[in-house]
Amino acid sequence: MSFQEQYIFWRLTNYFLVEEGYRLIHLHEKKQELWLDNPAQKKRPVIRIQMKELSWANVVERDIEQVMRVCEDLRKQMGRLKLPLVNIYITPFAPVGDISEWFDKPLQSDNEKIHLNNILIDKEEANAQLPGIEESLNIPAGTFRVPEDIDEAVVVKERSHVINYITTKVSEEQVQARKDKPYVTYALLAIQIVVFLIMTFTGGTSNNTYNLVRWGAKFNPLIYAGEWWRFITPMFIHIGLLHLLMNSVVLYIIGPMAEKLYGKWRYAVIYFISGITGVVASFVFNVNVSAGASTAIFGIFGALLYLVVLKPHIYARSLGISIAGLVVVNLVVDLFSQGIDLAGHVGGLVGGFLIAGALSMPNQYFHWRRVLYGISVVVLTAFFLWFGFSKGQQPYDPQNANGVAGTFIQNEDLDTAQTILDRLKVSNSADDATFTNLAVIATLKDNEKQAAIYAKEAIRMQPFNPPCPFLIS
Repeated sequence: MSFQEQYIFWRLTNYFLVEEGYRLIHLHEKKQELWLDNPAQKKRPVIRIQMKELSWANVVERDIEQVMRVCEDLRKQMGRLKLPLVNIYITPFAPVGDISEWFDKPLQSDNEKIHLNNILIDKEEANAQLPGIEESLNIPAGTFRVPEDIDEAVVVKERSHVINYITTKVSEEQVQARKDKPYVTYALLAIQIVVFLIMTFTGGTSNNTYNLVRWGAKFNPLIYAGEWWRFITPMFIHIGLLHLLMNSVVLYIIGPMAEKLYGKWRYAVIYFISGITGVVASFVFNVNVSAGASTAIFGIFGALLYLVVLKPHIYARSLGISIAGLVVVNLVVDLFSQGIDLAGHVGGLVGGFLIAGALSMPNQYFHWRRVLYGISVVVLTAFFLWFGFSKGQQPYDPQNANGVAGTFIQNEDLDTAQTILDRLKVSNSADDATFTNLAVIATLKDNEKQAAIYAKEAIRMQPFNPPCPFLIS
């Protein structure tokens, strides 16, 4: 290639990078080809520039067919409904044969999702053809002109501008990445640790059901009674030091990665919303007291798995295998372990995947499937909330609720205990233990008449028949 073609190649690249803020998404210096995208101005087309000898028309045809295939893959990777592309060929001479069908009008792919505008710049007609680029891209007239005397120094200067610009940009991004600490992850870890310490000094967490429920663990009867905030607080409470350490270590490992990929606010939203969806799933399928950051952590797993679906060519090998392996191992362990809230983990995993799909990654083009992901998480959460609250109107095993109510009575929190037991009465789940607890509460409140009524109901439900000794003569 002569100095003229090289100059045009680097001059166009220099302009789009520096003046319009395009970013380089592919550079193949050996093939003298590059692709540019402008994430800041999403209406601007993707630009492909190639310096190549197009000797015959069939060479152009084959290359355009290949470009169409690459564009379709690129469109899917970007998550765009349609992708406009300006395809610029820089060549020493025009190809032999009829090329009008590819250059006289824009082309469309068979699915009409790729709009391709091909532009040819050859050595003899360069100054007459360059204004076509300016016009098609709304660039000020006279931006691209070929100097009369072009030597190697001029070409090297333009190329150096491009290389220096790209190098500077990469260095700035690396410096920023080093400065950009995962503060959201650190804050979440700090909250978990502070809450655990406070709970430890106010009664403990390992074997103290009263303290767990008092501080906000998930407990269905109190959620039925209107304590909706229990869908949020469980993700900051842990049952014992080992539980806290396990979740903190996992969050410390995967949190910074997810925070860097999604950005701080997206990461925070994914963490909180998936934590809530996990608690909602636990609310529906698990009647026991439960707590822990695992629901939100599984949400982060789901968000990372979404990246494998969004960009498999980038994340399938590097991220997909390790994250999928961790998820499978954790779920298998859940299946064969006692005291593990499997429903909460699966609910967090699904919620994290859907929320990540709705938010997507930073600088991604809008795609309607993001709306579908968002609608899905809202509809599923609403459905499970309805289903969970409807179960609170139906009879269920009262043993767990009676036990928790007993701990509140022992700690003289009679109002909360009354609330729990009243929910059992509303759902027709109350048994003799329920009414015995109610009788105790009424007695402690000096309501002897009500205590007698509850005591009689408890005896009716479970009559007391002591053994009667007798003699055989």
